[in-house]
Amino acid sequence: MKNNNLDEYLATFETHALRTDIDMNDHTNLQTFALRLPRSLADACIKMENPKTYEQWRATVQHQQKIYLKTKLLHSEYGTFNTNRTQGQGQRQTSGWIWHRPGGNNPGSNNQNWHGPGNRAPP
Repeated sequence: MKNNNLDEYLATFETHALRTDIDMNDHTNLQTFALRLPRSLADACIKMENPKTYEQWRATVQHQQKIYLKTKLLHSEYGTFNTNRTQGQGQRQTSGWIWHRPGGNNPGSNNQNWHGPGNRAPP
């Protein structure tokens, strides 16, 4: 699977299977299908639903990919991990979130929710 493009991978696998007239539910073919997925995606499918047929694998892998993409979107839209903000006296903060709000994060706007866990509000 290239560039996290699951639809392309499924279409390519199914096209090759139809052209060569292979049994997609054969254990060897299912193993080949799973081994070409990103390891974390294949592992999540096995742990969560343990698919046994190609149709089950297809549904499971699509479901797990949706979860991955939603998680990725959530973290990219609602906050970014802050590793560059200084805490004072030369100390550097290595954890915590800065929440993004419409209109930006203006610390002087009396908005007390702009900082995340571990971050200090300005005086």
